[in-house]
Amino acid sequence: MTSSPKMAAGDDASTSQHSVKGILLIMLGSFSFSVMFLLVKVMKSMNTFTLVFWRSCVQIAISLVDLQKKKTSPLGPDDGRVRFYLILRAVFGAAAVMAWFFGIQLLPLPDAVTIQFTTPPFAAAFAVCMVGERWKPLDMIGAAVCLTGVALIAHPTWLFGSMVNDDEVIDDGISSVMKAAAVMVTTAGAAMAGMAYVCVRKIGDQADAVVMVFYYGVLSLPLTSIGSKLLLGTWNVLGDIEHFTIKDYLLLLLVGFAGYGGQWFTNLGLQIETAATATLATSTQIVWTFVFEILFLHESLNIWSLAGTALILGYMMVVGIIKVIESRKHADVDTVKEEGMEVDEEDLLLMPSKQKNGYGSTPTQPILQWQGSLSL
Repeated sequence: MTSSPKMAAGDDASTSQHSVKGILLIMLGSFSFSVMFLLVKVMKSMNTFTLVFWRSCVQIAISLVDLQKKKTSPLGPDDGRVRFYLILRAVFGAAAVMAWFFGIQLLPLPDAVTIQFTTPPFAAAFAVCMVGERWKPLDMIGAAVCLTGVALIAHPTWLFGSMVNDDEVIDDGISSVMKAAAVMVTTAGAAMAGMAYVCVRKIGDQADAVVMVFYYGVLSLPLTSIGSKLLLGTWNVLGDIEHFTIKDYLLLLLVGFAGYGGQWFTNLGLQIETAATATLATSTQIVWTFVFEILFLHESLNIWSLAGTALILGYMMVVGIIKVIESRKHADVDTVKEEGMEVDEEDLLLMPSKQKNGYGSTPTQPILQWQGSLSL
């Protein structure tokens, strides 16, 4: 066997191990966002833009305290390119939220949710063009599986029909033209969310995840006011603070903390995971939302929602297992290279474990005997 000038195996192993960590971080972010949406659901009487405004204020305060403790500038590194992507990420993220709220107001909630979760294909396509990432076969399969799972849980009306009885009349006062516009705007929001994820990938580890949360919070404030004016006809996003109770302030604080956690975990995960896989992992958010609806809002169970939950969680488990196996395979290559042996990485990856041991690695029990290389 001959040696070949390839990327260091240690780097590959580290990337694979980080990839598993990235998926877990993003799933934690999805959990935090689901908690936030549960709290928002409880606060039905409060304007959605008011909720976003106060959430942003709380996130800014937490970010500043955290950054002060770390002695990190809220503006991020003194690098024009990084700051450009920080601003771009915040603008796209905030605009995506505005589009999301616009869709919720004019479309049936299941339809708006399903459209929102078309973000993964957008993120993957943008990542191919802007970051040079490959949209791998596993990601393509995952996009189809996760979107199917979302549709089964959300029950969009265009697929499952109306969820009301035939003798009930639906008159929401919204014209078909406005609903069509809402579909286009919400789809654009999904695309902007994909751009936000790709901007995080472009930033990488050059900026602290907390700095990204800070930028998002700051730029959300004016955009929230603009959205309130356009959709609700008022610049007032403070809400009826004269009648706020202690419970209202406590819930707003919890919404801010949950939103901060979602942003922080998601940004950390995106810094070490590809955009395609990362955005698929965000699909677990709808699973958590479904669970919370059953536990806290006492929604009824149905077989379609259970099937969708199984699809999404099952796919993420398969991805996690494959990433762990891949990291162990690359660890074997790393061990051989540390011993100074000249061996082709691809040949080593296809060796049985016993033969690998002859090249200096310690005896291991293989999880899976590979008959070829799986491109992830």
